[in-house]
Amino acid sequence: MSKKLVLSFFVYFFVFVLLVEWLKPVIELTDTDHLNLFSFFLLISFLFYFIKLKGYYAVPLKLVLICWTIISIYTDFSFFSRDSLSYLTEAFRVNFFALVTQDWESITDPFRTFLFFLLLWMTTYLLNYWIRVRKNALLFFALTVLFITILDTFSPYNGEKSIVIIMGCGFVIMGLLYAQKVTDENKEYVKSSYLLAAVGSLVGILLVSGAISYFLPKAGPSWPDPVPFFTSSSKSALDGEGGAGSGGHRKVGYGENDENLGGAFLSDDTPVLRATVPTKQYWKIETKDTYTTKGWIQSNTEAQISSYNLGEKIQSDIIPGSEESTTKASISMFSEFPFIMQPYGIKQVDALEPVTLSWNETNQKLTTFSGGSTVPIANYDVIYSEPVYSLKALRNTTMESLNELSSEFDRYLQLPENLPTRVKDLAASITEDDKNLYEKAKSIERYFRRNSFRYDQQLAAIPEGDTDYVDQFLFETKVGYCDNFSTSMVVMLRSQGIPARWVKGFAPGEIIQKEDSLPIYEVTNNNAHSWVEAYFPNIGWMAFEPTIGFTNNANLNYDLDLQTDELETPKETPKPTPPKPKPIKERAEVSEGFTKITGNAVKWVYERKAAVTWLIIGLAFLCLIAYHYRRKWLSKVLIPVSRMKKNDWDTFEKMYHQLLKQLDSYGYKKEQGQTLTDYAKQIDGYFGDSHMRKLTSVYENGFYGGNKEDVNYVEVRESWENLINQLSG
Repeated sequence: MSKKLVLSFFVYFFVFVLLVEWLKPVIELTDTDHLNLFSFFLLISFLFYFIKLKGYYAVPLKLVLICWTIISIYTDFSFFSRDSLSYLTEAFRVNFFALVTQDWESITDPFRTFLFFLLLWMTTYLLNYWIRVRKNALLFFALTVLFITILDTFSPYNGEKSIVIIMGCGFVIMGLLYAQKVTDENKEYVKSSYLLAAVGSLVGILLVSGAISYFLPKAGPSWPDPVPFFTSSSKSALDGEGGAGSGGHRKVGYGENDENLGGAFLSDDTPVLRATVPTKQYWKIETKDTYTTKGWIQSNTEAQISSYNLGEKIQSDIIPGSEESTTKASISMFSEFPFIMQPYGIKQVDALEPVTLSWNETNQKLTTFSGGSTVPIANYDVIYSEPVYSLKALRNTTMESLNELSSEFDRYLQLPENLPTRVKDLAASITEDDKNLYEKAKSIERYFRRNSFRYDQQLAAIPEGDTDYVDQFLFETKVGYCDNFSTSMVVMLRSQGIPARWVKGFAPGEIIQKEDSLPIYEVTNNNAHSWVEAYFPNIGWMAFEPTIGFTNNANLNYDLDLQTDELETPKETPKPTPPKPKPIKERAEVSEGFTKITGNAVKWVYERKAAVTWLIIGLAFLCLIAYHYRRKWLSKVLIPVSRMKKNDWDTFEKMYHQLLKQLDSYGYKKEQGQTLTDYAKQIDGYFGDSHMRKLTSVYENGFYGGNKEDVNYVEVRESWENLINQLSG
């Protein structure tokens, strides 16, 4: 018996390991966290199955463990406190009402956690059935391999180690279960030496084959990564991009580190801000001036800081429009950023929170301070006047005017010494026919839309070794997101002597509603963006948008002499065709009367939550007592129910199987391979009569011989009732 327990222990242990490997990618990809707590629940569940703990003990203990976990994750209460009970009761009330009224958005995270625990509970129950009854876990093993390999291929999850663990544990489980099956079928216990040799040889084969596969040379992939094929046309690949961090899979959003650009991004719909503003605005945060061949850093130029109080006029190097055309943008922040989101032409900031503003002229960042420390500000208004540029003045810009620029613009002409020559040659060829600085900048901006470049968040390459980030994008991949396009344009502008800087912030976002006829834009992490600002003498800094799929046309004053000059019309950047919205199935409406009745019922229960709680505990206790003494009362239920049915073969067949089930539950187990006739003799020997043999004879003659008509079902029923009564006695 001890050998069988040892086998069962190792089977449960390795199945637990496999299920944890299921759990890891779910936790990682959904940012659920608390892997240890969920794993502990799985461990306790398998331990209960291993020791065969009765359900009336296991179920309450698991429920207590789930409640304790929820309290630990979501509150600071002591589990054995009135606050914890109130919290759980309130959570039950709110979520029960949300389920009844089909208000799915009101379902809380604690309840989702509870449902996840129930899913794990059902999974362990199913696995226990496969282990104890079927003694075959091949389906679970195969599904685990399939699950991890698909995630490893089509998601950011790295399943290399998991696949090795799964294959090893899976084969060991299959071997141990087969050993159990052979032992049970032959009704003999395997010798320890044979069992150790069998399991040891299995483990040895796995170790040797694993070592050989590890050290052997491996071929590269036969096909390209399939992920971009599925994600390149998705909404997440078109709505925004990131501007921070290093290569690899990262979440999209704003960050300060841009030293290593490239690599894939994960979509993130988390809201950053909502802006009530008449027209779409690019929300500028900061600029950077030094390109390193891999990314951007800020030069060591001494920061020039100006302080402003709320309501004071801010002196930006972006020249705003006229005083008469000021506009207000009301901003509500969801992310705690200690700086202001700047529309172009910012003039002043108003807020109720007592903060001061610090304007860094070096990187254009407008930081919020309080008490000498940076602080986030939740709600504020920005007064701005969008810049308007004279097209005539732009067309009068000349290369000679760049010679008059002061040394403070040198950092906006910086280029790495090892920048490949072909980058400069390409910029020269693009702009060679342009007569002024503005046309040169527009030619470079348009270049990306006309030369087979492609926007893609998943296929942006990470430059390795001495490879230049811009050179790789322009001549090798031609695939990337905003960082690739904007950085390349800045570098090409600088190579032609035009001062340019790299700008970070957020794209306008999407309109979610209107308030007093003003649109409200919601900006999410997906809208994190980068673009370009170029400097023209006697005009100032002007924004450009080279990224395919985005538009940020500057306001132009078409003040040309139409008889001598050709009027430039703004060119519409082709936008990617949005995917057709899937038809949304209308939510089934719940009648007001039913909702009202349900709400009143929930309210009534909540007002009497203490009494209801004790009532539920009392009923649960009574149920446990009733289950414990079921032998005493079960016959009083089975016999009256059976008498309500007809006296025919179908009824008799069900009664016979019910009797077999009751005999098994009362300890009279039918051995494997034992015939029904031998089993009937054994039962009659226990009770000292012949009722079981009579019932079995009728069952075999009807089931195997087809004799279902010539049966005295009344007499047969009497024998069946006699056995049921004896069991309850």
